[in-house]
Amino acid sequence: MLLLTLLPLLAVAFNSPDLIRDIDRAQNSREEKLSAYSVTEIYKLHNARFTESAEMVVNVAYKKGSGKTYQVVSRTGPSFLQTGVLDKMLKEEGELSRGQTRESAMVTSANYKMKPLGQQVLEGRTCEMLELTPRKKSSHLLQGKAWVDARTHNLIRIEGKPTASPSFWAGSPQVTRDYVEIEGFSFATRTRATSQSFLLGKSELVIEYSNYHVNHVETTNTIQ
Repeated sequence: MLLLTLLPLLAVAFNSPDLIRDIDRAQNSREEKLSAYSVTEIYKLHNARFTESAEMVVNVAYKKGSGKTYQVVSRTGPSFLQTGVLDKMLKEEGELSRGQTRESAMVTSANYKMKPLGQQVLEGRTCEMLELTPRKKSSHLLQGKAWVDARTHNLIRIEGKPTASPSFWAGSPQVTRDYVEIEGFSFATRTRATSQSFLLGKSELVIEYSNYHVNHVETTNTIQ
């Protein structure tokens, strides 16, 4: 009876290295095969000190080797939130998308200690759930959990708190980011970040991602 109870735990223990290698492989394959993509991002930032939210629509283009560039299509709301938070965020995200900085933020065993927690159905998909512990303090690495597709090992969700506060954010935000698979690649569909600070009160940022156009290294595909 005890053996039957331990079997699931033993299976997780034996399969952990394979699972983590598969996650590394999926992340590295994305970096290798993804040539370029574009996406429309809609930012909505609300802070308790302001009656009006700050909103911004941005066209984003990513090119392998060059990183992301941003074109602001429209913006509304308090200028303090626009320039003090959203503009700084775009600048930091652009820097994060290039070179070694990009590699240092990937969900791989090089950046995280990963502890498998078993399977869970998320949005109708069977996922492997993992506990994430960053290997260093960084505003780009989250202490929390990740869910990867049990078959493809692509990211489905990641949530937690950064181990260092972002320069554009008051306090350490709680972040949840959901992903969808497009042409075999994992892309963000929604990000939600909330924080509480003594000076600025509660802040909530939501980013919606849509209209992806994806380029492979070998071929070109368009996703509407």
